[in-house]
Order: sequence, then C-alpha cells, then structure tokens
Amino acid sequence: MTGEESYDVVVVGGGIAGLSAAWSLRDRRVLVLEAGDRLGGRMYSQPFGEYWINFGAHLFPPPGSAVDSIIRDLGMATVPVEGGMSGMALGDRILTHGRVEAYPLRLPLTGGERLAFARAGAKLQLGVRRYQRAARSRPGEDAEARNRRLFAFEDERTFADFLGPLPPRVAQIFAALANRATAEPAQLSAACGIHLFVMVWQGRDSLIAFNLVGGPGALFAALGERLGERVRTSAQVTAIAADPAGARVTYSGAADERSVLARQVVVAVPPPTAAPLLRELAPEAAGALDAVPTGPFLSLGIRTSERGAMPWDGVYALSTPERSFSMFFNHAQVLRRGPRRPDGSLMVYAGGDAAARLMELEDGQVRDRFLADLYDLFPASRGIVADATVQRWQVGNVYSRPGRREVQPRLEAGPFGARRNLHLAGDYFAHLGSMETAAGAGREAARVVAASLREGDPSQ
Repeated sequence: MTGEESYDVVVVGGGIAGLSAAWSLRDRRVLVLEAGDRLGGRMYSQPFGEYWINFGAHLFPPPGSAVDSIIRDLGMATVPVEGGMSGMALGDRILTHGRVEAYPLRLPLTGGERLAFARAGAKLQLGVRRYQRAARSRPGEDAEARNRRLFAFEDERTFADFLGPLPPRVAQIFAALANRATAEPAQLSAACGIHLFVMVWQGRDSLIAFNLVGGPGALFAALGERLGERVRTSAQVTAIAADPAGARVTYSGAADERSVLARQVVVAVPPPTAAPLLRELAPEAAGALDAVPTGPFLSLGIRTSERGAMPWDGVYALSTPERSFSMFFNHAQVLRRGPRRPDGSLMVYAGGDAAARLMELEDGQVRDRFLADLYDLFPASRGIVADATVQRWQVGNVYSRPGRREVQPRLEAGPFGARRNLHLAGDYFAHLGSMETAAGAGREAARVVAASLREGDPSQ
C-alpha cells in the first residue's frame, strides 16, 4: 500500500449525489473515487448522432432544483417533456392521451374489472391529495419536524393493502406502475406508492418533467471534464478507517491498492455498498442503511432507423402491464419539434420481481423477449431496430416499505463517526429515490463539510 495524499474531503461514489457534493466543494481539495469506469451511476446514456440512448434514469427536475443549478453552471440545458407520460397499453388497446380517470372505461376490461379499477383509482387520487397536504410546510415547523410528520403518513401498511383486493388483471396494471419504483405493491409502503403517482401527476412542477439535451451521460462527461484530476474512476473503495488526520480511505486502483487521507468523507454510494464501508466507524449509520431496501431493474436501450411518422410519436412514456417489460419510453420525442429527423431512440424496462427473474437469463434471451413484445405492441417497430443493448441494474431504485419512519431519523442523524466527519449522500432520504433527492443530499453534505472545514474541525 502506498501514498500519503491528503485532501480536505474525499467523496466515495461518482453518481449524481457524489458529484453534487464534489461540485459544491470544487474550491476545496476534493477527490472523488468511483468504482466504475465511468461517472453517473444509474444515470447512463450513450450518444449517437443528435440522439442519445438511455439505459437508466432520464427524467430531470424543473428549473430551480439542485440538479438544474449544476446543469446551468455547466452551460447545459433541459427541455420539458411534451409527450404523453401516463399512457397505457393493455391487450390490443393503446391509450396515449386523455384523462387517466377515464381509463377504466376505455381499456378492454370486464364490468367487474372496470369497477375495481375505478375504485382503486379513486382511492389513489384521494391519497395523492392527502400526501400533498401532508407535504406542505406548516408555520413555525422546521425541516426535521416536517420530515417526521411526512414519514409517518401512511407508513403502517403496504401499497397493496392501501389499494385493497383487486382482480388479477387490475392488479397487474398497478404492479406495472409500481415497478417504476423497482418493487411490487406488496413491498412498497402505501406512502411510497402514493408518492410515485404524485411525481407522475404533478405536471411541470414534478421532479420528473424534463430531459437534458444530449442525455444524462453528457452531464457527467461535462462534470468529469471540469473536475479533471479530482475524479478517479476504476477506484473501488474497500475501507474507511479512523486516522489522526481524520480518515484514511483505501481503494483498489488500476494496478494496486492505495490510500488517501481526508479530513472529511462523503459516502455517496447505494445502501448495499455504503453499509459495509461504515460498519466499523459508524455502526448506527450502517444499520440505518441496511434497513433501506433497493430493487432491481433491467433495461433495453434501442436505436431505431425511423424514416417517417411512427405510432409512438407524441408519446414519451407508456405503461405496459402483461408484457415482459413494464414501461416503454420514446426518448426521441423531445427532439420531434419542427421537421422530422431520421432515426430514433427507445427504451423498455422491467422492474421488481419481473426484473429479478429476467436477471437469470442471458442478454440475448432478454433482448429477444423484450423485442418480441415490442413488435407485438407496435408492429411498425419490426425492421427498424438498428441496435438494442441490455443494461442490468442489480441495485436499482431505493424505495420505502412499511416502518420507514423508524429508519429516517437514523439516516438524518449525521455527521457520523467518532470524529463526526462521515457524511451520507444519496437518493434514500425520500420515500422514493430520485436524482433530485440524491443531488440535494450531496449539496447538503457539502454544506456541512464546508462549515466544518471553515471552523477548523474543532471536534478534533
């Protein structure tokens, strides 16, 4: 083991949470250690021509958000998603527009299924309104008190219990929608399931209403270029230990094992990765992270050779129950203004239990299964798929299950460690993971770190 490099802060993880922290601390001696060979984590896209192929998170929050501030710092831009985001395909019926409340009457369902769907939808609409009221700040209430109250909302039962008994086909509809959270209705807390629909139905104020021009990968390419040598990829952190200087962070590099010293450490990796690193120095934080579940998802990024109008024009997102994938996305939609450009970009994905089962198959088998369902859904897609690539996310989104209110105070109790110099940043500070939650947590960790550094770390 070699090296005595020292830094004000070492950030473990090069996803949006870690890079948000590093970007906020870029005037300090900061080092980002990322285990993978690229930055961005589950925000991953690849460019081709004027398009990009998405493989992970792709919906950005609106102007004024933490993510948007980074985008503007870098001179980049987002555009609103204009296409339909609440479409649904069931059987041979594809609904791309119109009021969601009318779907029970427009989908090919029996009378009993329509009634059950309508009742569950009414419960959900009422739940969304109750959640929105609970999320409002109250006079004289600080953020900690608001969070305690919000995390107590509908925390005792699952989303499946909240919806009540459903006919199998209607249950599949809600399962496909819940799979956006990489979990099943019986795994999500009622609050988490309701929050999922708050995000989808909130319009331009939603945390998932915009796309980044150039794709998510372009954001991390720009951040990597601007941060330069302060970022190291293929650097798997294996240990964080106490040191007179603050902490010693050990990582496996391209050729050997190295260590660096840090006055402060921000741990910005998913819970299953973060918990083992913190087990010895911050067991309370590790225990809280152990209690945060994550679900898998598996995506297929598709490059098309479109030459004219296609049946998915005007559609951005389509829920697809009863198929091998639960969601269809038309990512070229945001570029469909003015004269039509050739080619296109689609993505389909499965989450939750379906994704776990598909993980057992080879990439070629997954690809063939997804494409067969795509061709059945949209026959016009046959013959125009130029390339299709499988992306596996064993650790996908984080979500809340019943009892989350017992975990939240332990997550928010930091900084951690004997020297109070360990900080958490990630998308697990909300009911349901989002890039804005992750970026906000990274920015907050950076604020605490900066204040500690300015004070000269008197706790030492």
